[in-house]
Amino acid sequence: MLNIVAILFLISVGLILFTYGLYPIILWLLSQFKSKKYFTSDSNLPTVSIIISAYNEEDVIEKTIRNFLQSEYDMQKIEIIIGSDLSTDKTNQIVAELQKEFSNIIFLPFDQRRGKANVLNDLVRVAKNEVLVFSDANTIYEKNAIRELVKYYSDKRIGGVCGKLILLDVEKAKLDGSQEKEYWEYESWIKNNEGKLGILIGANGGIYSIRRELYVDIPSAFPVMDDFYVGLKVLEKNRDFIYASEAKATEFVAPSVEWEFKRKVRTISINLDSVRYVKSLLNPKYGLISFAFWSHKIIRWATPLLMIIAFLLNLFLLDSFLFKTVFLLQSSFYISALIGFFLAKFKISIKIFGFCYYFLVTNIALLGGIYKFLSNKQTAAWQSTERVQ
Repeated sequence: MLNIVAILFLISVGLILFTYGLYPIILWLLSQFKSKKYFTSDSNLPTVSIIISAYNEEDVIEKTIRNFLQSEYDMQKIEIIIGSDLSTDKTNQIVAELQKEFSNIIFLPFDQRRGKANVLNDLVRVAKNEVLVFSDANTIYEKNAIRELVKYYSDKRIGGVCGKLILLDVEKAKLDGSQEKEYWEYESWIKNNEGKLGILIGANGGIYSIRRELYVDIPSAFPVMDDFYVGLKVLEKNRDFIYASEAKATEFVAPSVEWEFKRKVRTISINLDSVRYVKSLLNPKYGLISFAFWSHKIIRWATPLLMIIAFLLNLFLLDSFLFKTVFLLQSSFYISALIGFFLAKFKISIKIFGFCYYFLVTNIALLGGIYKFLSNKQTAAWQSTERVQ
């Protein structure tokens, strides 16, 4: 019996170490030796439809639209399509005024709140151009970002290109204990290496693109994370999805750990719902795609459950130096997270304690998302995460 407990314990710990440590290392090694070479061209660049779904974005929408209008890309090749999902603030008024000023803005104010998936599907049906670029209402692109995204489409193997989203940190969020920016840099590094292999698993919602003909309507029967679903559907069609680190955009971090916690709960519950529509990619026949899907997403999402299992089973395995050492490490981590929590209350930032606190909060949020998914409490409508401005 003890042997079975020990095996289950080692599997739990091993999977946690694998998804956060070993998988990134394996991925990096693969990217060094199996990295694909893609053709790019700055001539005959494709026409672009920028797609933005908005809900109560009066504070940011004008800045975002004007940012696109100031792009270095040929404005004759760009249309900006904005859909308002029954916004109740001044979003509709702001966009309507901009539409009068600029002829390449198309605005669809919907009179019923149906959720982001339905809005995006309707906006894509209106789109006429070759490449779809998806942006959030609060994402600011660098002037050359669109060009850097679409120059890869000269290579027919490519179905989608994701840009690099840079999170702008602020003192208020850091003092609250947030390590979102640091975690995102780690996540972006993984995405970059997946992209070198053409198997990016999940795009950055604020800056990604696909060929118009590869778009598959996002299901609305259940909540679906659009960037996750759209990107995996491209891979399902045997086209490469890559990461263009030179195509950059920025957003601010969430203003507090509490806001980030709520966002993660919602994100994981929707991602779990989304898996039903792309589950074929979990089949080993998809090779590296399947390996990355399991390693980067499925096992990562299971981490909070694995942490609970590892800690509880460790209590029955304290008869050897190895297991005592692991228990001490686990206990030290949770104590450090608790210290990080109290330091955040007093607006004191110490890196190691802040990291432990943020990692634990992240996994508690994942656990909350799993519960929300299993209890079927998620809705298709969404509320934007507040961002520090």
